[in-house]
Amino acid sequence: MRKTILVIEGDRGRRKALVSLLSGAGYDVIAGEDVEAARHMVDRFEVDVLISDLQLPAAALAAPAARSARRRAAKPPPKRLIVSRVPVPGGASDDRPAPDGTDILPLPLERAALLDKVRALLA
Repeated sequence: MRKTILVIEGDRGRRKALVSLLSGAGYDVIAGEDVEAARHMVDRFEVDVLISDLQLPAAALAAPAARSARRRAAKPPPKRLIVSRVPVPGGASDDRPAPDGTDILPLPLERAALLDKVRALLA
């Protein structure tokens, strides 16, 4: 079963590059540019990993993710990978996820590092 990744990125070029890379690696990828798109997609699709930047607050997705998890028969809510130029609050670092399971990848992105992080989140 193919895994689904939701990419929320405001920059169109970066969004297209992420979709191309992840699709090429064999993932089903859906994409949007803002919080509203993320809410809609998390509620509508079975998302396994959400990739976004710090501009997308986790709280904005809590209710849709919970509904999606219930609908998916106890499958956990999507894991989150934050891509950021700044440090992520809450204890995440380049080599370990935050206590809530959110992981981080610093910008600029390296293709291999992104794919490694996604594989690790899905393991």
